[in-house]
Amino acid sequence: KYVQLQLDSILQQTISDFEIIICDDNSSDETWEILQKNSVRDSRIKVFRNKQNLGFKANFEKAINLCQGEYVALADQDDIWEKNHLEILLSRIGTKSIACGDALLIDSNGNSLNKTLSDVNFLETEPQANLDVAYRVFFNSSCFQGASMLIRRDFFKIALPIPEKAKYHDAWFAALAPFVNGLIYTKTIITQHRRHASNASQPLQWKSLGPFLFRKAPYLPDRSFWGKAIQERIPHLSPAQRKFLKSVKKYYTRRLARTRKAKDFFFRLLHYSAIYTTKSKIYLEW
Repeated sequence: KYVQLQLDSILQQTISDFEIIICDDNSSDETWEILQKNSVRDSRIKVFRNKQNLGFKANFEKAINLCQGEYVALADQDDIWEKNHLEILLSRIGTKSIACGDALLIDSNGNSLNKTLSDVNFLETEPQANLDVAYRVFFNSSCFQGASMLIRRDFFKIALPIPEKAKYHDAWFAALAPFVNGLIYTKTIITQHRRHASNASQPLQWKSLGPFLFRKAPYLPDRSFWGKAIQERIPHLSPAQRKFLKSVKKYYTRRLARTRKAKDFFFRLLHYSAIYTTKSKIYLEW
């Protein structure tokens, strides 16, 4: 339904030196016919069709492995890129592993919802230090959207294969990046992110009342497996990185014992600004 609009927005980028790798995940509608017509229209477009459905995570991994460029920008089939999407990310990435931008939310008809992803994730501050990004991703939700990322191809030598327990590919990339060369984020809007009932990922249920943030229990799923995967793939971590991953393991171990949850509360309080990326609201769980 939306793939042509997304392709058109990519082809209209201010930077034009790229290839477009598209993996059709064994679709049963008219997607494959649309893709074939586009590959004839523009030689930069290369289309591949899976013999069986892999699921979005494995399909992204396949597409990434087919890329030849120095940088890889991920795209979802139902979004729209701003014309300077690639230009902004390329100008920001520097020596980092990942550059990520913000997105304007639109509805199924392309109408603005007058909110950005940073708004709904209460990302009021742009994380600067690598471990600030890690605190947000490991102990809160990952607010760094794959469809607004530019990633160095060398990063995937460590990032792939995606751990089996990882639910989303982009959350894993955001968790790993602080332990490689880092992730840089900008609140500049580079994507129009379409919200509809068929989105592969759904937002956490947040509510805001004045200076308070409320999020419905239960707690986030155990993310300590990310730490284990990072240690297995990166043997030479800095003392600060090892200390952080040790705190991750302790945190999620304590959650299993109700009598120790108070320590997790004080841990969140100690690292409040990094975990919640907000200075104007007080976080509560209900």
